Amino acid sequence: MVSQMKNFHLCKEDYQEVKTSLSMRQVAELYGFHVNERGKCLCPFHNDAHPSMKIYANDKGYYCFSCGSGGDAIKFVAELYSLRNEEACLKLIEDFSLPIQTEALSYREKREREKRIGQRKELDYFVKCAYVTLAAYRQLLCEAARNPEDEHFIEALQELSIVDYRLECLKKCPERYYADKKAVRRIGAIRKRVIGWHGCNGTGAAISR
Repeated sequence: MVSQMKNFHLCKEDYQEVKTSLSMRQVAELYGFHVNERGKCLCPFHNDAHPSMKIYANDKGYYCFSCGSGGDAIKFVAELYSLRNEEACLKLIEDFSLPIQTEALSYREKREREKRIGQRKELDYFVKCAYVTLAAYRQLLCEAARNPEDEHFIEALQELSIVDYRLECLKKCPERYYADKKAVRRIGAIRKRVIGWHGCNGTGAAISR
């Protein structure tokens, strides 16, 4: 199928849509590379006996600490199958059945694709900001939970499990999390809590409820 599309040339929006639609882990695992709990897999670009290729979260690509090979999902497929970047991108579109039209687009179709790309970028930005906010809040809560005399001790006991739940939801289903406007507003409230943590009034009031 890829060979049948060689006369079609992708535009930069197509590359961007492929990158935002797929995680590096999805790509690695589709082509047979098991990613362990440490985010590593066997590197296909050298004789690797122990997993030395890191698969980064948040679509930041891959890097092998043994042979130095690295890049994004498209480069991974290009090197794996000895393809040009465009051919690798087309292969990903085909293998993942992505809703990306590989032929001339009408004006309306271009606008719809641009809208999808924009929505994906918006989601990615939210997920990154939300993760940083929740991780920072969790660290503050953990520190407070170790000291019963800390003014935030009660809040820490109340909130730690809730924050862990939010992080898990964000990881497993970011689209559903982002669609929950109440949950999104709470991320904003948590961010304000983190910023004002050391200047709180000493009440130790929880914010999740």
